[in-house]
Amino acid sequence: MMALNNIQKIAGILIIVLLNASLSYAEEGRKTPSRDGVLSAGPYYNPISKSYFELVRMQTGSGHARWRNVNASAQKRFFKNVQGHLATVKDLATHQFILRHFISPEPFWIGLQYFCNSGALKWVDGTDASQSKFSAWATKWARRNDITCSTQRIEYMPISYTAKTPTKSLRWQATGPEKGYVYYLVEYPTGRK
Repeated sequence: MMALNNIQKIAGILIIVLLNASLSYAEEGRKTPSRDGVLSAGPYYNPISKSYFELVRMQTGSGHARWRNVNASAQKRFFKNVQGHLATVKDLATHQFILRHFISPEPFWIGLQYFCNSGALKWVDGTDASQSKFSAWATKWARRNDITCSTQRIEYMPISYTAKTPTKSLRWQATGPEKGYVYYLVEYPTGRK
């Protein structure tokens, strides 16, 4: 009888362990970060760019973060021993990958900046995006010559993805450097799965 009780206890413990393991695996496949910022969405592997992408939500209480702050935060994140950076979206396939894998009720920062004085458009890795054949601008920003920095002395305008567009589809939008968002997209360029 005592052996049977021990077996039942062990079976109960195993069931609890397996249920908890299932929950953690389910959390891994999230497409939106948890509200408290503890769990992110991803990382998901993009075979086209050979990078992992992760949508991160700022921790509760930290509020909305400016682009320069999340740029620094992204560089402090690591996945598979590779340092992250704000995401670069240089082609249609990567853009479509992001549309498939991430859902965000709010705009989220990416690693693109529009420099007011020169009109240059640069990714955080130094790539000139001005000459790119691909862009995902919201209608208002589709013609970059319409982008005007306010009368204040603004050095650059960071770019975010937003679904607050007429089509409700994720598109790029420039905004002031003092604007803050809760979410940011990190890329880990591993070069392999």
